Amino acid sequence: MTRTKKALGRVAAIGAALLALTVTTGTAQASWHSATVGGHGANLRTCAGSGCGYTGNLSAWTRVRVVCQTLGERVTGYYGASALWDYVVWEGTGREGFAADANINTGYSSWIPGIDVCR
Repeated sequence: MTRTKKALGRVAAIGAALLALTVTTGTAQASWHSATVGGHGANLRTCAGSGCGYTGNLSAWTRVRVVCQTLGERVTGYYGASALWDYVVWEGTGREGFAADANINTGYSSWIPGIDVCR
């Protein structure tokens, strides 16, 4: 095999790897899960804790999209106690922030399968 063919083979392999990375990254960034705020509503925060900046309130039964989840302060809410927090986008308004998972009905008692971990 000539040097040119070897070089072209490496370029093709790198191109295929970059394409696979692009497709994988695109899928991960597009993940979200539809959910509903519980009967007491929920506060939006700048991070995963009640001491973080307050950015607004989600009314009870509001539809939201959970974009990612993370662990933070343990709180008790409408659906029990948990240290899990959801980063949500309020459908229709575009407002976003962290809300305690204990106040969000995701349909799961813990982590939502396939949803990213917030970084």
